[in-house]
Amino acid sequence: GITSGYSTPQKSSVQQKEQQQSRIVSRQSFLATVASTSCLTFLGTQQPAFAKEIDPALKGTKSDPEFQACLSKCIYDCTKPKGSEQKSRGECLPECKKTCAKTKEQASGKIMDRM
Repeated sequence: GITSGYSTPQKSSVQQKEQQQSRIVSRQSFLATVASTSCLTFLGTQQPAFAKEIDPALKGTKSDPEFQACLSKCIYDCTKPKGSEQKSRGECLPECKKTCAKTKEQASGKIMDRM
């Protein structure tokens, strides 16, 4: 019928091999470009600083950053409204000191000057 005149011509096996090889070369050049670019990007950027070791004089004191962070998070969580009930910072502080304190000094006395 009519469709037999419109069939696509068959490519020779030589043309197919050339296309496959050009495709392979393109992939190889793409991968080489990506690899070299990513290496340059990774090696060219400055690495982030790792967390600093805290001053040994502060460790175990009320000024210990770990203790302060724990206390801050605890008070934040404690003072969030829970239904119709909400605690004040003054009510939360003793509970949070017990939770976060690792030394006798951290558990006793005033924690912050503003309290």
